[in-house]
Formats: sequence, C-alpha cells, structure tokens
Amino acid sequence: MLSAGQVDAVTGFSYLSAINLRDRGVPADDLAVLRFADYGCEAYGFAVIVSPRLAAAKPDTVRGFVRAVIGGTNAAIKDPARAATEVASRMDGGSRELELERLQAIIRDNILTDEVKRNGLGGIDRARFERSIDQLAEDFKFQKRPHASDIFDETFLPPRDDRLIN
Repeated sequence: MLSAGQVDAVTGFSYLSAINLRDRGVPADDLAVLRFADYGCEAYGFAVIVSPRLAAAKPDTVRGFVRAVIGGTNAAIKDPARAATEVASRMDGGSRELELERLQAIIRDNILTDEVKRNGLGGIDRARFERSIDQLAEDFKFQKRPHASDIFDETFLPPRDDRLIN
C-alpha cells in the first residue's frame, strides 16, 4: 500500500519492509526508517522460547539447540554471502542479492549491537530487560507484572566466551 501511495506510513521489520519497498521500486531516498530502538524502546528482539515442560524434561536438548542457534548466527555473520545463497536456494524465486541485503541489515542493525559485542549472543542486561517490561506495561495491563527472571533463564546459554562474536 505504501509503494502504491495508498498510505503514508507502515510498521514492520526494517529489514523486511524497507528492503521490500526498494525492491518494488520505491527509491531509498523516499523512505525514512524509524527504528524503535532509536527512540528509546528497550525491548529485545527475537528469542528462543520453549515450554517449561520441555526445559525441565530435556534441558540438554534445549542447551544444544541454543548453542546451534548461536553457532548458526555466528556462521551467518562470518559469511553472509554464503548464508544468503543458502536461504535463496530454498525459496521459490528467491533472490540471493535481496536476501544478502536483508541479512546485512539484520546483522548491522539488530545483531552486532554494542551490547552483543560486549556480552556475546543470547545474553541480556537484566536492568534493560526490566525497563523493557516497564515500557510494555505502559500500553499493556499485566495481571501480574513479570520480572526478567520469570522470562529469561541464562542456564541454557553457553559460557560468555563461547557466545562472543569472533
């Protein structure tokens, strides 16, 4: 709708919406991407979420999966061209160039943050996480406000040195 001029703005993932719009012919100079993080949003992005039942029954499986996600992310950071080629090869009509542009945006804007460079992939800053919950509470009424420890369990993470970006 934005590329057709039917609306003036949309919300979406910057690495999807903006790149899709440019792919549809909207000049980059005609787009202004306003990232929530640039305006004080403390929320974290993607996460691995498992049921408490699975975590209790198969903690080593969860640890292995988390380690694999971190390893795969590290591999994509080290060789984005190869990762984009792999993704595009599994898509009907996938464009390696478009997927590479997407991946580079994800890595630049969402993964290689100062916090990740300092603390490695997968960890959180507990104070920031608590602030992000407070921000959510501004618009969402919790029956019981959760705390970071109710949501995040670092025992499934590999040690920090194994999570650092090389």
